Amino acid sequence: MHQLVIIGGGPAGISASIYAQRKRMDFVLITREIGGQVIKAGEIENYLGYAMVDGVMFVQRMMEQMERLGVKPILDEVVKVERLEEGFLLRTFSGKEYVSKVVLFCTGAEHRKLEVPGEREYTGRGVSYCYTCDAPFFKDVDVLVVGGGNAGFEAVDQLINYARRIYLMEIGEQFKADEVLREKVLSIQKVVPLLRHRVLEIKGDKRNVKSVLIEDLNPKRVYKLEVEGVFVEVGLKPNSELAKSLGVLTTQKEEIIIDCNNRTSERGVYAAGDCTNVFAKQIITAAGDGAKALLSVYHDLTYGIHSWI
Repeated sequence: MHQLVIIGGGPAGISASIYAQRKRMDFVLITREIGGQVIKAGEIENYLGYAMVDGVMFVQRMMEQMERLGVKPILDEVVKVERLEEGFLLRTFSGKEYVSKVVLFCTGAEHRKLEVPGEREYTGRGVSYCYTCDAPFFKDVDVLVVGGGNAGFEAVDQLINYARRIYLMEIGEQFKADEVLREKVLSIQKVVPLLRHRVLEIKGDKRNVKSVLIEDLNPKRVYKLEVEGVFVEVGLKPNSELAKSLGVLTTQKEEIIIDCNNRTSERGVYAAGDCTNVFAKQIITAAGDGAKALLSVYHDLTYGIHSWI
């Protein structure tokens, strides 16, 4: 039986694994991929110690640190977690089984979908959830970015170097991105802001996106916007299904509820990062949360495991 299994290899999981290795714990890190959402990030300029670094390089640095410390992640996917009389049994996609005293969920989150006609059909053919990956494919064409938060504005910032015109859509009455981003992006002439708008349908030919049917909520009218790309940045959906199978309490947004020590409502179950109800979904907060969660696990294994209920 291991002391701990960490599920997820984004900043929270990697940070937790580094701290676990330094504590000489008997642990396993299981993840489908290394880096999580960071691997798809553009330029990162708000992480301590880095004036500017892109997502791929940042993940490479984390991998080098794990390798230097002797952390060897298992590239697999946990598909089922069961509570035993003492501890937990975890089964992976490859058919392997692991037994652990406690479990730390660092499963992150995935991009939310618009859930409109045409979205699934044209995913990869004009509809994108990764501006870093796909921006160069939209050179000299008009595109639509859906989402007025930081992610949406960062997508526009990447697309400025490629697209001819960029429509930036937000369903609310104002954009929610940081002031610095708003000032930078909205001052660019090729950016067309669309407040109080929403997507009704994505249309195209047999190959690619050609237009989007949108609704102007004030005044209320429906019209067609001719674009060849749609970048969806409308928030994140927590990967909390495995944790919920153990009975942990979640928010209405399906975020795993944790206390200040990263304990969940279930004894022996911990969580950190974007899969939780932590307010800020940032790389630096996820990394800090992973470290804090591991220290909490270590304390509880040493002095007695608790839950916050």
